[in-house]
Amino acid sequence: MISIRYFAPAPALRAHVSSYYWFESHLPAFADLMRAELGQVRLVVEGDAVNRYADGHVRAGRGAILQGPTTAPVHYSAQGSLSLFGIGLLPQGWAELIGLPAHELADDAVDLAAVLPAAGVTRLLDRLANAGSDAERCAVVNHCLLARLERVRSPVTWFTRLADDWLTASANPDVDTLVAASGMSARSVERLSHRLYGASPKLLARKYRALGAAVRLGTGEADSWADAAGDAFYDQAHFIREFKSFTGMTPARFLAEAAPVTRLTIARRRQLPGLPKLALIA
Repeated sequence: MISIRYFAPAPALRAHVSSYYWFESHLPAFADLMRAELGQVRLVVEGDAVNRYADGHVRAGRGAILQGPTTAPVHYSAQGSLSLFGIGLLPQGWAELIGLPAHELADDAVDLAAVLPAAGVTRLLDRLANAGSDAERCAVVNHCLLARLERVRSPVTWFTRLADDWLTASANPDVDTLVAASGMSARSVERLSHRLYGASPKLLARKYRALGAAVRLGTGEADSWADAAGDAFYDQAHFIREFKSFTGMTPARFLAEAAPVTRLTIARRRQLPGLPKLALIA
């Protein structure tokens, strides 16, 4: 009744797109709690979906939806059947394929046609709806994104590579390390971080520290909260508070309810060639 399949983007897009996925639900209703994650595009071929954000605001829509990077869990739901093609956007992909400063859409979503040329978005949806297989769907989206990439280039690729490495090199990323490695002032680093990642370096460090712990729990790399937390949190209370802030669950509930799904998702993603490290966390 519910299925999700992951695919690798074209080689030229692997620094821009974490992965593609095709999702289908044929239940009377679908609902899930999405942890804090990277920005993404959802191309809804069938059905209507609703995002309910942590601060209470709601975004409902169909067709092509652009979701900004999130810093808190989002409740995602649909009534009736739902079929969609998802595009996970790495920070470099957001910069070059979208162009909108990420912080302007952090913890929010808009119609993709409000950001990119509407005629091109309509053509993309039409071609995707007429595609009869996973391979055809991937080919349609690859063609669209590669064409977009030819027209728009960003001069900040160096920073996304630097920041991605910073976020994945340690269980507890230190902001001073990023600033020192960038060779810029802390204020300049903060501006670039908001523009490309949708949040400050401090908030990013907290987010990926908590998500990294969730991955370690979900994959069985950690057997307990203490193993998952390591030296990155002050104590158990601090760990639980931060974990829930970015996943929407306590560690105990996560292990009971979400860990099997996380384990399966990561296992499938790891089968994709050239998957960036950041995509395994977010």
